[in-house]
Amino acid sequence: MRDIFKKIILVTMIAAIFVPVLSIIAQVNLQELRNNHAYLQRNINEARRNIADTNRQINEADREMDRIDEEMMQLLEDMLILDGDIAIVEERYEQSILELESARTYRDTQELIVHDRLRALHEHGQPNLLDVLVQSTSVRDFMLRMEWMTQITRQDQRMLQRLEEANERYLVIVEDAARLANTLKSLMVELERTAAELELLMEQWQERHGALMINRQTFEEMLAADQAQVRTVAQQIAREEERIAAAEAERRQREAAERAARLTGGSMLWPVPGFWSISSGYGNRPNPFNRRQIQFHTGIDIHGTGIMGAEVVAVQHGYVISAATGWNGGYGTVIMLQHANNYETRYAHLSRLLVTEGQEVHAGQVIGFVGSTGNSTGPHLHFEVRRNGNHVNPIGYLPR
Repeated sequence: MRDIFKKIILVTMIAAIFVPVLSIIAQVNLQELRNNHAYLQRNINEARRNIADTNRQINEADREMDRIDEEMMQLLEDMLILDGDIAIVEERYEQSILELESARTYRDTQELIVHDRLRALHEHGQPNLLDVLVQSTSVRDFMLRMEWMTQITRQDQRMLQRLEEANERYLVIVEDAARLANTLKSLMVELERTAAELELLMEQWQERHGALMINRQTFEEMLAADQAQVRTVAQQIAREEERIAAAEAERRQREAAERAARLTGGSMLWPVPGFWSISSGYGNRPNPFNRRQIQFHTGIDIHGTGIMGAEVVAVQHGYVISAATGWNGGYGTVIMLQHANNYETRYAHLSRLLVTEGQEVHAGQVIGFVGSTGNSTGPHLHFEVRRNGNHVNPIGYLPR
Protein backbone atom coordinates (compact mmCIF):
# COMPACT_ATOMS: atom_id res chain seq x y z
CA MET A 1 0.00 0.00 0.00
CA ARG A 2 2.85 2.35 0.85
CA ASP A 3 4.53 1.58 -2.51
CA ILE A 4 1.33 2.37 -4.38
CA PHE A 5 1.07 5.67 -2.54
CA LYS A 6 4.67 6.48 -3.47
CA LYS A 7 3.97 5.72 -7.12
CA ILE A 8 0.93 7.98 -7.05
CA ILE A 9 3.01 10.79 -5.55
CA LEU A 10 5.76 10.21 -8.17
CA VAL A 11 3.27 10.27 -11.05
CA THR A 12 1.72 13.43 -9.65
CA MET A 13 5.12 15.12 -9.39
CA ILE A 14 6.06 14.14 -12.96
CA ALA A 15 2.75 15.44 -14.23
CA ALA A 16 3.25 18.65 -12.28
CA ILE A 17 6.58 19.16 -14.05
CA PHE A 18 5.80 17.74 -17.52
CA VAL A 19 2.41 19.36 -18.09
CA PRO A 20 3.65 22.99 -17.63
CA VAL A 21 6.53 22.22 -20.01
CA LEU A 22 4.10 20.94 -22.64
CA SER A 23 1.95 24.01 -22.05
CA ILE A 24 4.94 26.32 -22.57
CA ILE A 25 5.90 24.48 -25.80
CA ALA A 26 2.32 24.75 -27.05
CA GLN A 27 2.24 28.47 -26.29
CA VAL A 28 5.55 28.94 -28.12
CA ASN A 29 4.23 27.05 -31.16
CA LEU A 30 1.06 29.12 -31.09
CA GLN A 31 3.07 32.35 -30.85
CA GLU A 32 5.20 31.27 -33.80
CA LEU A 33 2.07 30.59 -35.81
CA ARG A 34 0.68 33.98 -34.85
CA ASN A 35 3.96 35.67 -35.79
CA ASN A 36 3.89 33.88 -39.15
CA HIS A 37 0.28 34.92 -39.60
CA ALA A 38 1.16 38.55 -38.86
CA TYR A 39 4.12 38.37 -41.25
CA LEU A 40 1.92 36.99 -44.04
CA GLN A 41 -0.70 39.61 -43.29
CA ARG A 42 1.95 42.32 -43.68
CA ASN A 43 2.94 40.72 -47.00
CA ILE A 44 -0.71 40.77 -48.07
CA ASN A 45 -1.03 44.43 -47.16
CA GLU A 46 2.19 45.19 -49.05
CA ALA A 47 0.94 43.25 -52.09
CA ARG A 48 -2.36 45.11 -51.94
CA ARG A 49 -0.51 48.43 -51.81
CA ASN A 50 1.63 47.34 -54.76
CA ILE A 51 -1.48 46.31 -56.72
CA ALA A 52 -3.15 49.62 -55.90
CA ASP A 53 -0.02 51.50 -56.97
CA THR A 54 0.22 49.43 -60.16
CA ASN A 55 -3.46 50.04 -60.89
CA ARG A 56 -2.82 53.74 -60.41
CA GLN A 57 0.07 53.57 -62.85
CA ILE A 58 -2.08 51.57 -65.28
CA ASN A 59 -4.77 54.22 -65.00
CA GLU A 60 -2.15 56.87 -65.67
CA ALA A 61 -0.95 54.81 -68.65
CA ASP A 62 -4.53 54.55 -69.89
CA ARG A 63 -4.92 58.31 -69.55
CA GLU A 64 -1.62 58.69 -71.35
CA MET A 65 -2.97 56.35 -74.02
CA ASP A 66 -5.98 58.63 -74.37
CA ARG A 67 -3.55 61.50 -74.92
CA ILE A 68 -1.60 59.36 -77.37
CA ASP A 69 -4.86 58.53 -79.12
CA GLU A 70 -5.48 62.23 -79.53
CA GLU A 71 -1.96 62.71 -80.84
CA MET A 72 -2.42 59.72 -83.13
CA MET A 73 -5.66 61.16 -84.46
CA GLN A 74 -3.90 64.47 -85.02
CA LEU A 75 -0.97 62.70 -86.68
CA LEU A 76 -3.33 60.68 -88.85
CA GLU A 77 -5.15 63.87 -89.78
CA ASP A 78 -1.81 65.50 -90.57
CA MET A 79 -0.87 62.46 -92.63
CA LEU A 80 -4.13 62.68 -94.55
CA ILE A 81 -3.50 66.38 -95.16
CA LEU A 82 0.07 65.62 -96.21
CA ASP A 83 -1.16 62.86 -98.44
CA GLY A 84 -3.65 65.26 -100.03
CA ASP A 85 -0.96 67.90 -100.42
CA ILE A 86 1.34 65.32 -101.96
CA ALA A 87 -1.37 64.29 -104.40
CA ILE A 88 -1.93 67.94 -105.39
CA VAL A 89 1.79 68.60 -105.74
CA GLU A 90 2.25 65.40 -107.73
CA GLU A 91 -0.59 66.42 -110.03
CA ARG A 92 0.89 69.90 -110.44
CA TYR A 93 4.32 68.43 -110.96
CA GLU A 94 3.06 66.11 -113.66
CA GLN A 95 1.25 69.05 -115.28
CA SER A 96 4.42 71.13 -115.04
CA ILE A 97 6.34 68.34 -116.75
CA LEU A 98 3.81 68.38 -119.61
CA GLU A 99 3.97 72.16 -119.75
CA LEU A 100 7.74 71.99 -119.68
CA GLU A 101 7.75 69.60 -122.61
CA SER A 102 5.32 71.82 -124.51
CA ALA A 103 7.39 74.91 -123.75
CA ARG A 104 10.55 73.13 -124.82
CA THR A 105 8.92 72.12 -128.13
CA TYR A 106 7.59 75.63 -128.70
CA ARG A 107 10.98 77.16 -127.90
CA ASP A 108 12.74 74.75 -130.21
CA THR A 109 10.27 75.60 -132.98
CA GLN A 110 10.84 79.33 -132.49
CA GLU A 111 14.57 78.81 -132.45
CA LEU A 112 14.32 76.89 -135.71
CA ILE A 113 12.24 79.65 -137.30
CA VAL A 114 14.70 82.32 -136.18
CA HIS A 115 17.58 80.19 -137.39
CA ASP A 116 16.02 79.80 -140.85
CA ARG A 117 15.31 83.52 -141.01
CA LEU A 118 18.86 84.41 -140.06
CA ARG A 119 20.22 82.02 -142.66
CA ALA A 120 18.02 83.57 -145.32
CA LEU A 121 19.19 87.04 -144.40
CA HIS A 122 22.75 85.81 -144.52
CA GLU A 123 22.31 84.35 -147.97
CA HIS A 124 20.22 87.10 -149.62
CA GLY A 125 20.79 90.08 -147.38
CA GLN A 126 18.27 92.66 -146.19
CA PRO A 127 17.18 95.15 -149.00
CA ASN A 128 17.80 98.78 -148.12
CA LEU A 129 15.76 101.86 -149.03
CA LEU A 130 17.87 102.70 -152.14
CA ASP A 131 17.44 99.23 -153.58
CA VAL A 132 13.72 99.45 -153.07
CA LEU A 133 13.61 102.84 -154.78
CA VAL A 134 15.66 101.71 -157.78
CA GLN A 135 13.67 98.54 -158.22
CA SER A 136 10.32 100.35 -157.95
CA THR A 137 8.49 101.08 -161.24
CA SER A 138 6.28 103.72 -159.76
CA VAL A 139 5.50 105.59 -156.64
CA ARG A 140 2.72 103.12 -155.93
CA ASP A 141 5.10 100.25 -156.42
CA PHE A 142 7.57 102.00 -154.11
CA MET A 143 4.94 102.40 -151.42
CA LEU A 144 3.93 98.78 -151.76
CA ARG A 145 7.52 97.64 -151.50
CA MET A 146 8.06 99.82 -148.42
CA GLU A 147 4.91 98.38 -146.78
CA TRP A 148 6.13 94.89 -147.51
CA MET A 149 9.51 95.61 -145.95
CA THR A 150 7.83 97.11 -142.89
CA GLN A 151 5.68 94.03 -142.46
CA ILE A 152 8.72 91.76 -142.83
CA THR A 153 10.52 93.77 -140.17
CA ARG A 154 7.51 93.59 -137.85
CA GLN A 155 7.28 89.88 -138.53
CA ASP A 156 10.93 89.44 -137.64
CA GLN A 157 10.43 91.45 -134.43
CA ARG A 158 7.40 89.36 -133.45
CA MET A 159 9.38 86.21 -134.22
CA LEU A 160 12.21 87.34 -131.98
CA GLN A 161 9.74 88.38 -129.26
CA ARG A 162 8.03 84.97 -129.41
CA LEU A 163 11.42 83.30 -129.09
CA GLU A 164 12.24 85.46 -126.07
CA GLU A 165 8.87 84.72 -124.47
CA ALA A 166 9.31 81.02 -125.16
CA ASN A 167 12.67 81.07 -123.40
CA GLU A 168 11.27 82.99 -120.44
CA ARG A 169 8.28 80.64 -120.17
CA TYR A 170 10.55 77.65 -120.38
CA LEU A 171 12.76 78.96 -117.57
CA VAL A 172 9.74 79.75 -115.37
CA ILE A 173 8.33 76.26 -115.88
CA VAL A 174 11.72 74.73 -115.12
CA GLU A 175 11.93 76.69 -111.85
CA ASP A 176 8.34 75.80 -110.97
CA ALA A 177 8.99 72.12 -111.64
CA ALA A 178 12.12 72.21 -109.48
CA ARG A 179 10.22 73.98 -106.67
CA LEU A 180 7.40 71.44 -106.84
CA ALA A 181 9.92 68.62 -106.80
CA ASN A 182 11.54 70.06 -103.65
CA THR A 183 8.11 70.57 -102.05
CA LEU A 184 7.14 67.01 -102.89
CA LYS A 185 10.39 65.74 -101.37
CA SER A 186 9.83 67.78 -98.17
CA LEU A 187 6.27 66.50 -97.84
CA MET A 188 7.42 62.90 -98.23
CA VAL A 189 10.10 63.44 -95.56
CA GLU A 190 7.49 64.98 -93.22
CA LEU A 191 5.11 62.09 -93.88
CA GLU A 192 7.81 59.54 -93.07
CA ARG A 193 8.78 61.44 -89.89
CA THR A 194 5.15 61.58 -88.75
CA ALA A 195 4.68 57.86 -89.39
CA ALA A 196 7.89 57.07 -87.48
CA GLU A 197 6.80 59.24 -84.54
CA LEU A 198 3.42 57.52 -84.46
CA GLU A 199 5.03 54.08 -84.50
CA LEU A 200 7.44 55.08 -81.70
CA LEU A 201 4.60 56.34 -79.51
CA MET A 202 2.72 53.08 -79.96
CA GLU A 203 5.80 50.97 -79.18
CA GLN A 204 6.58 52.97 -76.02
CA TRP A 205 3.03 52.74 -74.72
CA GLN A 206 2.74 49.03 -75.47
CA GLU A 207 6.06 48.35 -73.73
CA ARG A 208 5.10 50.33 -70.61
CA HIS A 209 1.56 49.01 -70.44
CA GLY A 210 2.75 45.43 -70.96
CA ALA A 211 5.28 45.79 -68.13
CA LEU A 212 2.62 47.19 -65.79
CA MET A 213 0.22 44.36 -66.61
CA ILE A 214 2.97 41.82 -65.86
CA ASN A 215 3.73 43.58 -62.55
CA ARG A 216 0.08 43.55 -61.55
CA GLN A 217 -0.25 39.87 -62.43
CA THR A 218 2.86 39.12 -60.35
CA PHE A 219 1.51 41.07 -57.35
CA GLU A 220 -1.89 39.39 -57.68
CA GLU A 221 -0.23 35.96 -57.72
CA MET A 222 1.81 36.93 -54.65
CA LEU A 223 -1.37 38.16 -52.94
CA ALA A 224 -3.24 34.95 -53.76
CA ALA A 225 -0.34 32.82 -52.47
CA ASP A 226 -0.07 34.85 -49.24
CA GLN A 227 -3.82 34.74 -48.72
CA ALA A 228 -3.78 30.97 -49.17
CA GLN A 229 -0.95 30.72 -46.63
CA VAL A 230 -2.82 33.02 -44.25
CA ARG A 231 -5.87 30.78 -44.46
CA THR A 232 -3.69 27.74 -43.82
CA VAL A 233 -1.93 29.38 -40.86
CA ALA A 234 -5.26 30.66 -39.50
CA GLN A 235 -6.58 27.10 -39.59
CA GLN A 236 -3.42 25.90 -37.86
CA ILE A 237 -3.83 28.63 -35.24
CA ALA A 238 -7.48 27.68 -34.71
CA ARG A 239 -6.55 23.99 -34.32
CA GLU A 240 -3.67 24.88 -31.99
CA GLU A 241 -5.92 27.15 -29.92
CA GLU A 242 -8.56 24.41 -29.75
CA ARG A 243 -5.91 21.91 -28.71
CA ILE A 244 -4.51 24.29 -26.09
CA ALA A 245 -8.02 25.10 -24.85
CA ALA A 246 -8.83 21.40 -24.62
CA ALA A 247 -5.56 20.77 -22.80
CA GLU A 248 -6.27 23.73 -20.50
CA ALA A 249 -9.80 22.46 -19.81
CA GLU A 250 -8.40 19.01 -19.13
CA ARG A 251 -5.80 20.55 -16.82
CA ARG A 252 -8.45 22.52 -14.94
CA GLN A 253 -10.62 19.43 -14.62
CA ARG A 254 -7.65 17.47 -13.36
CA GLU A 255 -6.71 20.23 -10.90
CA ALA A 256 -10.34 20.51 -9.78
CA ALA A 257 -10.40 16.77 -9.24
CA GLU A 258 -7.11 16.95 -7.35
CA ARG A 259 -8.41 19.84 -5.23
CA ALA A 260 -11.65 17.98 -4.59
CA ALA A 261 -9.63 14.95 -3.54
CA ARG A 262 -7.63 17.10 -1.13
CA LEU A 263 -10.68 18.87 0.30
CA THR A 264 -11.81 17.79 3.76
CA GLY A 265 -15.35 18.00 4.95
CA GLY A 266 -16.58 18.70 8.41
CA SER A 267 -18.87 21.28 9.94
CA MET A 268 -18.86 24.86 8.73
CA LEU A 269 -17.75 27.89 10.72
CA TRP A 270 -19.81 31.03 11.19
CA PRO A 271 -18.94 33.40 8.27
CA VAL A 272 -18.88 36.69 10.30
CA PRO A 273 -17.35 36.08 13.70
CA GLY A 274 -18.95 38.22 16.42
CA PHE A 275 -22.12 39.02 14.47
CA TRP A 276 -24.85 36.40 14.95
CA SER A 277 -28.04 38.22 14.04
CA ILE A 278 -29.95 37.08 10.93
CA SER A 279 -32.15 39.76 9.39
CA SER A 280 -33.54 37.60 6.60
CA GLY A 281 -33.63 33.82 6.48
CA TYR A 282 -33.72 31.23 3.71
CA GLY A 283 -37.01 30.89 1.80
CA ASN A 284 -39.89 33.12 0.69
CA ARG A 285 -39.90 36.70 1.89
CA PRO A 286 -41.17 40.16 0.84
CA ASN A 287 -38.90 41.89 -1.61
CA PRO A 288 -36.94 44.51 0.41
CA PHE A 289 -37.41 46.97 -2.41
CA ASN A 290 -41.08 46.15 -3.02
CA ARG A 291 -42.91 44.72 0.02
CA ARG A 292 -45.94 43.72 -2.02
CA GLN A 293 -43.78 41.32 -4.04
CA ILE A 294 -42.77 37.92 -2.62
CA GLN A 295 -39.40 36.49 -3.63
CA PHE A 296 -37.39 33.41 -2.69
CA HIS A 297 -34.31 34.25 -0.67
CA THR A 298 -31.54 31.76 -1.55
CA GLY A 299 -29.42 32.38 1.55
CA ILE A 300 -29.34 34.19 4.88
CA ASP A 301 -28.51 37.84 5.64
CA ILE A 302 -26.25 38.45 8.66
CA HIS A 303 -26.30 41.96 10.12
CA GLY A 304 -25.65 43.87 13.28
CA THR A 305 -24.56 47.23 14.64
CA GLY A 306 -21.07 48.06 13.47
CA ILE A 307 -20.93 45.17 10.98
CA MET A 308 -19.72 47.44 8.15
CA GLY A 309 -16.13 46.38 7.39
CA ALA A 310 -16.26 43.32 9.64
CA GLU A 311 -14.08 40.35 8.69
CA VAL A 312 -15.63 37.59 6.59
CA VAL A 313 -14.02 34.15 6.89
CA ALA A 314 -14.13 30.96 4.86
CA VAL A 315 -16.52 28.61 6.61
CA GLN A 316 -14.62 25.54 5.39
CA HIS A 317 -11.42 24.55 3.58
CA GLY A 318 -11.77 25.17 -0.17
CA TYR A 319 -10.71 26.95 -3.36
CA VAL A 320 -11.80 30.29 -4.74
CA ILE A 321 -13.79 29.74 -7.95
CA SER A 322 -14.73 33.43 -8.29
CA ALA A 323 -13.74 36.70 -6.66
CA ALA A 324 -15.29 39.63 -8.48
CA THR A 325 -16.28 43.23 -7.99
CA GLY A 326 -19.16 45.06 -9.71
CA TRP A 327 -22.88 44.32 -9.90
CA ASN A 328 -22.65 40.56 -10.56
CA GLY A 329 -26.39 40.00 -10.84
CA GLY A 330 -27.12 41.95 -7.66
CA TYR A 331 -24.50 40.12 -5.54
CA GLY A 332 -22.18 43.12 -5.75
CA THR A 333 -18.61 42.28 -4.72
CA VAL A 334 -18.81 38.53 -4.19
CA ILE A 335 -16.64 35.48 -3.39
CA MET A 336 -17.55 31.91 -4.37
CA LEU A 337 -15.71 28.98 -2.74
CA GLN A 338 -15.62 25.31 -3.77
CA HIS A 339 -15.57 22.77 -0.93
CA ALA A 340 -15.52 18.99 -0.54
CA ASN A 341 -18.42 16.80 -1.63
CA ASN A 342 -19.57 19.33 -4.30
CA TYR A 343 -20.43 22.03 -1.76
CA GLU A 344 -20.16 25.71 -2.66
CA THR A 345 -20.49 28.81 -0.50
CA ARG A 346 -21.13 32.38 -1.55
CA TYR A 347 -20.32 35.64 0.27
CA ALA A 348 -22.09 38.69 -1.24
CA HIS A 349 -22.31 42.50 -0.84
CA LEU A 350 -18.67 42.68 0.31
CA SER A 351 -16.76 45.94 0.53
CA ARG A 352 -13.33 44.48 -0.26
CA LEU A 353 -11.68 41.22 -1.35
CA LEU A 354 -8.60 39.52 0.08
CA VAL A 355 -8.48 36.46 -2.21
CA THR A 356 -8.21 35.78 -5.95
CA GLU A 357 -9.62 33.15 -8.26
CA GLY A 358 -7.89 29.75 -7.97
CA GLN A 359 -6.50 30.48 -4.51
CA GLU A 360 -6.68 27.80 -1.82
CA VAL A 361 -8.24 28.96 1.48
CA HIS A 362 -8.51 27.35 4.87
CA ALA A 363 -11.39 27.31 7.31
CA GLY A 364 -11.41 30.51 9.34
CA GLN A 365 -9.18 32.41 6.90
CA VAL A 366 -10.26 36.03 6.35
CA ILE A 367 -11.31 36.37 2.70
CA GLY A 368 -13.03 39.77 2.66
CA PHE A 369 -14.96 42.45 4.53
CA VAL A 370 -18.67 43.17 4.98
CA GLY A 371 -20.09 45.93 2.79
CA SER A 372 -23.26 47.04 1.02
CA THR A 373 -22.48 46.58 -2.69
CA GLY A 374 -24.85 45.33 -5.35
CA ASN A 375 -28.57 45.00 -4.63
CA SER A 376 -28.37 45.84 -0.93
CA THR A 377 -30.46 47.88 1.55
CA GLY A 378 -27.57 48.35 4.00
CA PRO A 379 -24.39 46.77 5.39
CA HIS A 380 -24.79 43.00 5.80
CA LEU A 381 -23.43 39.68 4.48
CA HIS A 382 -25.55 37.56 2.19
CA PHE A 383 -24.37 33.96 2.72
CA GLU A 384 -25.36 30.96 0.58
CA VAL A 385 -24.65 27.25 0.58
CA ARG A 386 -25.08 25.18 -2.57
CA ARG A 387 -24.88 21.42 -3.09
CA ASN A 388 -24.33 20.10 -6.60
CA GLY A 389 -25.22 23.57 -7.91
CA ASN A 390 -28.53 23.85 -6.03
CA HIS A 391 -29.01 26.25 -3.13
CA VAL A 392 -29.89 24.77 0.28
CA ASN A 393 -30.72 26.25 3.66
CA PRO A 394 -27.39 27.36 5.22
CA ILE A 395 -28.77 27.03 8.79
CA GLY A 396 -28.43 23.26 8.61
CA TYR A 397 -24.66 23.53 8.08
CA LEU A 398 -23.72 26.37 10.42
CA PRO A 399 -22.98 26.05 14.16
CA ARG A 400 -25.93 26.74 16.48
